[in-house]
Amino acid sequence: MPPHISPPFRIRVTVSFDKTSRSRHVAEGRRLKRTIRILSTGAKGGPGKSFLVKNLAGAAANNGYSVGMVDFDTQRTVTKWLQRRTQYCPDSPEIIGYEADPHDARDASEVLGIKDHDLIFFDTPPAIDQSSEVLKTLSFGVDLVLVPTKVGISDTESAETLLYALSTWKRPTLAVLNLVKPKATRVIGLAKKRLVRHAELCAVEIGEYYDFLAADEVGLGATEMRKCTGGEDIEAVWSAVRRRVGLRV
Repeated sequence: MPPHISPPFRIRVTVSFDKTSRSRHVAEGRRLKRTIRILSTGAKGGPGKSFLVKNLAGAAANNGYSVGMVDFDTQRTVTKWLQRRTQYCPDSPEIIGYEADPHDARDASEVLGIKDHDLIFFDTPPAIDQSSEVLKTLSFGVDLVLVPTKVGISDTESAETLLYALSTWKRPTLAVLNLVKPKATRVIGLAKKRLVRHAELCAVEIGEYYDFLAADEVGLGATEMRKCTGGEDIEAVWSAVRRRVGLRV
């Protein structure tokens, strides 16, 4: 598929339609005067960074914002989610997808220049520390870095390493306890104590629910489903993110 955005961008738009109509459509659908950029990243695979960014993007689109998503993950998790969204839910709010190379800092610089949307969400590959220049470039170009983590000691130890680096760089960061199993109260408490030493911690944890899988199957976020257990968790985290980046809640 050929590029559908003007030079100097080398990244690929994953949702294809005419560039002129796209520009007009995006301009008409915007609510904000500037573009807010949000990065979801993790030091290892499995914390739910793609899950988080998909659900927040869905919530933002459902709230009427013009939304873009940049997929730096070589597994193209976000890209495949957007394809399912187009296939199964064509009437859902449109989200524009882009692909980029996780090993090329030039791609990171270029996608940070996209200004066609109210909000742009960036998803990164597992073990982003292997692409540290990309992470650093993105971190310094976004309004907020989200670091999701599960509550286990191995997960939070990895998150702590990343959170420490982000705090050293003085980047605005929000840690999110993600995919928390029921009745994990004691472990949640221990995880919180470890994480708050390095970053602000989201007040709401996201539980682990089967309904999230149903939403993912059709390319929707939990808050876009008519009925979805756990949708309230996503809505609460989205409220925290909006407040953190200066959007009205």
